[in-house]
This record gives sequence, structure tokens and C-alpha cells, in this order.
Amino acid sequence: MLDALFFRLLEAAERIRREERGDSLVNWVVLAVGLAAAAAALVALLGARAAAAGGPDAGVVRARAILAAAGDTGKSLRATAREASDEVTVNVEGESPRLFSLPLLLPAVRASASLPLERYPAAEAAP
Repeated sequence: MLDALFFRLLEAAERIRREERGDSLVNWVVLAVGLAAAAAALVALLGARAAAAGGPDAGVVRARAILAAAGDTGKSLRATAREASDEVTVNVEGESPRLFSLPLLLPAVRASASLPLERYPAAEAAP
């Protein structure tokens, strides 16, 4: 009777071990998507800082430079900027990076950052 119980425990342990392998792959994919989203948010923030000082085009140039420095990881992401009244917003969006050459359906990465424009009031602009 103890042998039967022992072998059932071994079978259950083996089943759990096999299931953990798939779980670790899922963990890596979730980690990669999370890091991509965090990186996109940081790129959007740095782009927004440049756009607040130099206009929307400066923000896009800064964000694209950072994405280009990321190599293949940043290749699938694109940056855009828009100005509305006293605020500028930089958006970074695109596909999640692929860790493996598996055809997984990964969610898209989207991040945006908005900052007020750095402008002098009209009364202070003229000398």
C-alpha cells in the first residue's frame, strides 16, 4: 500500500514538473512584454521632455533616436507627437519584441507621456 501511494506521489510530482516548464515560458513572455511597455513609457517621457522644450518635432527625433539605439528591440516601435494648446504629447506604440521564433500573439505596446510646453508668457516674451 505504501508503494502505491509513493508511486502516485511520484506521478503527481512528474506531472507538476512538466507543467512548470510551460509556465516558465509564459513567465518570460509576460516579463518581456512588461519590460517593453516600461521601456516604451520611458521613451515617451524622454521624447515629451524634448518636445516640451523644442516642439513636437524635437520630441519625435529624440524618441526615434532612443528607439534606434535599442537596435532590433526598438525597430517595431514608432513615435509620434502632437501639440494641443499648452501641452505636448508623445506616443510610442508598436509590436512587442519577440524573444523566440515562435508565432505567439503578443499584445501591442502603447505608451504616451504629456508635459506642458515650456514657453514664456506673452508679456515676458518681448524685451
